[in-house]
Amino acid sequence: MGKNKINNSRISKIAFIAFCVLFSTNLAAQSQKQLVKNGDKLIEEYRDYYGASIWYKKALDIDSTYLDIVFKYAEALRGYNDYAKAESKYYYIYKKDRGRLYPMAPFWYSTMLKYNGKYSDAKKSFKRSKRFFSRDRKGYHYLKVMNEIKSCEEAIKIMKDSIPLDIKNVGNSINTYNGELSGTLLNDSTMVYSSLRDEKMQGNNIVVDTASYLFRLFQGSKQGDVWSIDKKLDEKINEPDFNIANGCLNAKGTVFYYTRCDRSYNCKIYAINYNNGEWETPFEVKGVNIDGFNSTHPSIAEIEDKEVLFFSSNRNGGEGRMDIWYARKDANGNFMAPANAGNTINTIEDEITPYYSPKDTMLYFSSNWHYGLGGFDIFKSKSDVITFEKPKNMGFPINTSTNDFYYNIRNSTALITSNRKGSYTKKGETCCNDIWVYEIPDTIKPLYTTLEELNRYLPVRLYFHNDHPNPRTTDTLTNLNYITTYKGYTRLYNEYKREYAKGLKKEEKEDALLDIEDLFSENIDKGASDLALFTPLLIRELDAGKTVTLTVKGFASPLSKSDYNVNLTLRRVSSLINYLSEYENGRILPYINGTAENGAKLEFIKVPFGEYQSVKTISDDIKDQRNSIYSPGAALERKIEIIAIQANDTNQVAMDGSEIEKLPLLTFKDSIIQLQAGETEKLIKIINNGEAPLKIFSATFSCEGFTIDLPGLAIPTFEPLDLKLTYNPKEYKAKTCTVEFLTNTIPNKIRMTILVKGAQPVEWE
Repeated sequence: MGKNKINNSRISKIAFIAFCVLFSTNLAAQSQKQLVKNGDKLIEEYRDYYGASIWYKKALDIDSTYLDIVFKYAEALRGYNDYAKAESKYYYIYKKDRGRLYPMAPFWYSTMLKYNGKYSDAKKSFKRSKRFFSRDRKGYHYLKVMNEIKSCEEAIKIMKDSIPLDIKNVGNSINTYNGELSGTLLNDSTMVYSSLRDEKMQGNNIVVDTASYLFRLFQGSKQGDVWSIDKKLDEKINEPDFNIANGCLNAKGTVFYYTRCDRSYNCKIYAINYNNGEWETPFEVKGVNIDGFNSTHPSIAEIEDKEVLFFSSNRNGGEGRMDIWYARKDANGNFMAPANAGNTINTIEDEITPYYSPKDTMLYFSSNWHYGLGGFDIFKSKSDVITFEKPKNMGFPINTSTNDFYYNIRNSTALITSNRKGSYTKKGETCCNDIWVYEIPDTIKPLYTTLEELNRYLPVRLYFHNDHPNPRTTDTLTNLNYITTYKGYTRLYNEYKREYAKGLKKEEKEDALLDIEDLFSENIDKGASDLALFTPLLIRELDAGKTVTLTVKGFASPLSKSDYNVNLTLRRVSSLINYLSEYENGRILPYINGTAENGAKLEFIKVPFGEYQSVKTISDDIKDQRNSIYSPGAALERKIEIIAIQANDTNQVAMDGSEIEKLPLLTFKDSIIQLQAGETEKLIKIINNGEAPLKIFSATFSCEGFTIDLPGLAIPTFEPLDLKLTYNPKEYKAKTCTVEFLTNTIPNKIRMTILVKGAQPVEWE
């Protein structure tokens, strides 16, 4: 009887504990649902993505396994431009779901990679995400994916042709922690701009509930190089309970145009007369606005003594979503029916923030469809307002991987609105828009003019099929040139796809086919393209009388013994020399033979495979041809690299009549430094392939936690050495960093990429 009482007592306690757990779980579930509802409401009613992200994050702190909440959180992060966190969350969803319930996760993951400037990774990811939209090849998302693949390719090219401009933030007197945009120059020292802020916000820029914020128009002025706020524009313009932005003044200084939007961002273009220093009564611009559609971003220009109003609108009759439109004034001073700028300018997506410069007859605008670096890029198109030439990307650093728009110039000063890194924010480094300024130089000189400076573009990597050229020989020379071997390699494209995908099904097969597609486009074809760009630059230096030394390093996959591979890599280097010898009917041959009239020479330092081993994870089993021959990993090992260029001017001697000083050359075994998950030490294999002792003065890292043991003495020529890299991070997670070595060679700064692989695919905040 007593024992039964004890058992009953225990059962009661267990039941009570279970009830408490269940009750607390229900409370947590209810609490989580309410947190999500709070976030949903902020987006639905106020488009407040930042506030919503806070609620979603709190919901995930209770239980992070609900993918629908993770997706909402990722969407909110993207909504307020926190690209880095959004990339992580979309990747997490994609890995868990594989696009089954959330096909937009891989799409937005790819987009965030691009917005974070990871163009090669973004291109590969877009290729993988297109299968989720391939059923509708005329649909927006499929067309967008295909367009973004090409855009990423162009972005890589654009970044190589950087423009030497000093673009500066206008400062925290104008910019706040919330958002500024639409800076317009009224003259060289006066701008009007719009700022998102609470009407009751105190001067300390504390971030509070952004639902009450409104865009207001302000005026700023410049004294010297410093911009500062003057005042908020008249309340006749800054009407209560409306968002006011995009102000511009006509050439006569008599009419001010701007955008007025309600809290749901239904926008119309308004104007107000300015008479003897007084603002009159604002009025809606007739003939330009259409009920039910947005009209915004007005920019007034005087062209052939007639005013033309450029603006953007999503009205019917356009090419896509937001389009560039323009309206001319008639003889009575009324705007005629607006005309669409046409499909040379406008696309199926958004073209916004037009600005027409009568000085250079150029239309400047932003687009998120034309090939660019980020979301919105700034473009220019030569135009007589009848025809528009094909738009040209304004290049980096005018454009970045973020959003860049509202381009506006007066004389030699240009303004840009951008959420690029360096903006003032407390919500994430790319959260909020700021106004940026730069001075336009009279002429823009190319940033890279000599081969010494072009070293930053190296290495040029050239790839070969297994055991080619001239298989099954031990010769160190070949009669073939590189382009001949490259063309033979490309003819094997379908064979590579067939063999590497053999035996695989569904997603695995599709991924394998995409891997081969990437191998050829991103590496094999790119190598030939880079060589075609590189060769004319090489000729330019030789024609200028400079003796140029190319250092060429060779690799091979591990199917054969090291001594055989040394000869194979020398044959591959020989094919490069043959290509250069035969280029343009022997244009370079006199420099190689040492018979050029100007005394210049083209010389080579050959670094064959030798003692360096290929990647240990690559199969060396001849029976496993899928992995040892046709896999991207094996194919990427079969290459030669032009890794360094050294040029001496044969027309110059030292002041004392002696020969010009010989230089050292720092060469790395690997093109990147990889740390596996949890790895804290790494030996970096280097060699001095120059003609003088090498000194390494310092190593500077872009991430915390790294140290490296540098040699105290100079490194003799052709002497290999191991540098010990140590990594002790506060938190071990996947990241990409760089290390920059300062040396006594040319160029004296050499940068390497460090890839740290995380223990988990995603690290939660």
